Amino acid sequence: RPTPRLADGHPNLNGFWAIGRGPDTPVGSGFGERNPNIRRGEARNAAAQYADPNQPPYKPGLMEKVKDLAKNESKVDTAFFCKPGGVPRVGPPHAIVQAHGMPIVLLYEVNAGNTFRLVPTDGRAHDPNADLLYYGDSIGRWEGDTLVVDTIGFNDETWIGIYGWFHSSHLHVIERLSRVGDTLRYQATVEDPDVFTRPWAMNPWISIRTTKELPIENPPCVELDIDHVTSFDEKTKL
Repeated sequence: RPTPRLADGHPNLNGFWAIGRGPDTPVGSGFGERNPNIRRGEARNAAAQYADPNQPPYKPGLMEKVKDLAKNESKVDTAFFCKPGGVPRVGPPHAIVQAHGMPIVLLYEVNAGNTFRLVPTDGRAHDPNADLLYYGDSIGRWEGDTLVVDTIGFNDETWIGIYGWFHSSHLHVIERLSRVGDTLRYQATVEDPDVFTRPWAMNPWISIRTTKELPIENPPCVELDIDHVTSFDEKTKL
């Protein structure tokens, strides 16, 4: 169906978006996984993700660090300690608020606590005095019908995904969101000259506009230590 537009001619991104996977995303892949607490090694993600040829291009000398972080994920991944997931790990937004004269608001429903990001599109530059943050310093611009979100100013406490995919404070993320009819395409390109050999384009996601799957308020985040979490049969009497 036709893409709705606002009075300024830009696509109308307003609404709630049910996150799915794009046609270019391998079945079972977790790239862009927006749940920051998903456990490394789960069968539904691990095999497909390691088999995906689109792996983060870490410098050869850093691969041992990646493997060590992945091995000790429950002890070193800040997502297990209720810290924000960061960008692009938080993935595509669950809802978008777009109003004339205001920054675009991206809303997220995540286990570490629902959150939001403000994306000004008034032509301003990055704040040279901004503190290093979990979600960085974002500015936006339009390239045709695509909203481009440019973010720098990250701290180095988050990962770009599970499996030990760490980054430095020189992380630079470009996110592209484009609406066609009632679908929203999201893709992030990651640059980090300290750890990557080249920019890396993550597999895209496709979201569908919805009025049913509204974001809900998550309960308070509880720190997790997977090494000491046990499972039991629901029928077992404790």
